[in-house]
Amino acid sequence: MPRPILRSPMLAGDRPAAHPPAFAFESGSDAARPSELLWPSDVTRLSVPSAETRVHCTDTSSFLPDAAPDPDDLFRSGSGSGSRLARGMRLGRYRLLRKVGKGAQGDVWKAEPLDGECSTPVALKILNAASAHVASRRSQFRHEAERGARLGGPALLRVLDFGEARGLPFLVMPFVGGTSLASLIRARRLRREGEPVHLEHPLLIADDREYLAGALRIVASAARALGRLHAMRIVHRDVKPGNILVDEGGKGVYLCDLGLGRDLDVATPEQMRDGAGTPLYMAPERLMRAESDERLCDIYSMGVTLYEIVTLDRPYHPPEGLSPMLFNRFLLGCSPIPPSRPFPGLPAAVEGVILKAMARNPAERYPSAEHLVAAIDGLIGHPAEGLPAPHIRVGRGRAALR
Repeated sequence: MPRPILRSPMLAGDRPAAHPPAFAFESGSDAARPSELLWPSDVTRLSVPSAETRVHCTDTSSFLPDAAPDPDDLFRSGSGSGSRLARGMRLGRYRLLRKVGKGAQGDVWKAEPLDGECSTPVALKILNAASAHVASRRSQFRHEAERGARLGGPALLRVLDFGEARGLPFLVMPFVGGTSLASLIRARRLRREGEPVHLEHPLLIADDREYLAGALRIVASAARALGRLHAMRIVHRDVKPGNILVDEGGKGVYLCDLGLGRDLDVATPEQMRDGAGTPLYMAPERLMRAESDERLCDIYSMGVTLYEIVTLDRPYHPPEGLSPMLFNRFLLGCSPIPPSRPFPGLPAAVEGVILKAMARNPAERYPSAEHLVAAIDGLIGHPAEGLPAPHIRVGRGRAALR
């Protein structure tokens, strides 16, 4: 298949910035994945998705409440979209069909290719106009595309294309149907409280034992993907439920959004101590901007994610109205709420794994993502101790909103 060459700017600066979550990006088979990509200094060579690429569509913004912002995004800097994108507009060789996600630095749109080589819909992650005028953010966005193009394997989301049109840089990925883990946790919490939920997923109707089994498997899959990232000398630096996708059948899990990621062999110590991230999920040493092993910081963030999906609560309850500085100071000055408090009856072994992953001392955490996966897998198969039986599977379902 011929591959297009898209010219895109190479700009100086490398200050990280928050980008919108990437909602769907996985090819269905190895044969459908792009071949290894080349990154010359002046052009970007990328393959287009093939007709075999497994594509689904999701609109996760549909089940997010409009009344209040997501606490995950507290204190993440950036302006609104600011770009006048509209349905039917052409952006490069893609036509925009529908906006499916919005973040501090841009939007994610469903789009269709116009070159005739492939009719498969894709996801366009588009940097907004305000961010596009900041050289450091453009550079960071390009680095995100380069890292994403190197990815491969289960649960890692690969960038298929990168370019710029109308002054807006964008990267391209295929869709995966489903929802973010953050939306799933929120819906499960609302359902437990008797509130109406406009999302269908097998975990929402599972009993407590089935839900715990599904929750453990989701985080184990995400942690495996994190281990593959670390093996490629890439750290994520923003692991949280909003950056984990769960497909509509409850079986596929995808770790996404490398907007704040770093290449360990390239990044300088100053870049690693930039303080970028989502504070509620950041390890204490990152909050202090101290020298740290960023892989262990990712382990901490995965531990907070495990806490949240298991308990449907957060490990810290900061007072409202804190400034960013006081918010960080609060997080540094307190210990996490024991998971058994919001989840009475939680098996002690599960609580132990969560708290070890979240240890304030990095040396006391799991030394690698692989060790965390082994610990989570070890929780399944001991029903006499209140742990999920190995035969429990979460059934199939579908996202109700399109």
